Amino acid sequence: MITAAVLDKVLGLLAPLFRDVTADEDAARDAALATLTGYGARDDRELRFAALAIAFSFGTMEALSQAAQPDLPPNQVLRLRGNANALNRAAQQNEARLEKAQRQPVAETAFDRPAEANGSPPGAAGSDADLPASSETADLVAFVRAAWKAEKAAAAAQATPPASPPSRQQRRFAERQAEKQRQRELEQARLAQRAAQRDAAQTGRIAAGA
Repeated sequence: MITAAVLDKVLGLLAPLFRDVTADEDAARDAALATLTGYGARDDRELRFAALAIAFSFGTMEALSQAAQPDLPPNQVLRLRGNANALNRAAQQNEARLEKAQRQPVAETAFDRPAEANGSPPGAAGSDADLPASSETADLVAFVRAAWKAEKAAAAAQATPPASPPSRQQRRFAERQAEKQRQRELEQARLAQRAAQRDAAQTGRIAAGA
């Protein structure tokens, strides 16, 4: 089921993308809703995938358009093209996630169901409302890179097996090593003490001879 709170947040993200063709906020939101409807999202999760796919696709075109401007320094052109590549990849990933989700059954679908009907207070959409700060290219790129970084960290954490407790043999070896280290430190302390005593005795003899 699509909750009203999530739909409102998604339309707030996408509406600015349509302000080039209409200055009216309601018309921009209607255009965003019509575009979303074409993706056939059935619940908040699918709606989020569709919204991200749309936003990243628009961001890709915007970044490529900026990169095509004349007189841009080469490093800025490369940066914009890199942003376009990252956004295009993210758009494709979210479309694939949407298609995968839509192959699973959903109990109920509604665009106009209020959030309270889902047992959640208005605005409490959880992870389904995790969206970029805005549809500006910089915010989209920052969102994509942060998401990829989090995914890599999660994958690395899952790939690292938990440390097993040391075996009896390992504990004994560690104890022997610690004892050897302690003996070395004691020997070094004794040698240092003897050297200090010799120096003191030599100093005393020199003083007595003087």
